[in-house]
Amino acid sequence: MKVEVALILASHGDFAKEALKSLEMIVGKQANSCSLSLFPGTNLLDFTEEMERAYQELDTSNGAVIICDIYGGTPSNAATAMLLTHKSEKILAYSGLNLSVLLELSANRKKEQIELKRIIEEAAKYNWAELKMNKEKPTIEGGL
Repeated sequence: MKVEVALILASHGDFAKEALKSLEMIVGKQANSCSLSLFPGTNLLDFTEEMERAYQELDTSNGAVIICDIYGGTPSNAATAMLLTHKSEKILAYSGLNLSVLLELSANRKKEQIELKRIIEEAAKYNWAELKMNKEKPTIEGGL
């Protein structure tokens, strides 16, 4: 049986931890996954080492997906360092951690890396939508 891709969520504060808990509340326990929380006083090198330890503890035989909260922050810079350190391994890294992408990813974690990449990027397109009310019914502009 094919192992699920390793999932590492990383954020400032407990956002990643709580996102994982929210995901599990909806779809159940997520095997082969972890969350990392950055707190004041932790520098990039220390956080990168923490991410590396998490990566080594997970089963990455089917690859890994790292999702961070914001682009350019310490968690995403640590993820970039992981990409550089593990160039020959199957790692995808994204910023913009959100529950809708996690839900889509959770249903597809046994798929190949190229398919996961497409699924994540497609799900991200529909993450942000303005909700409007018309006289008939609620609508989503620019979304699903």
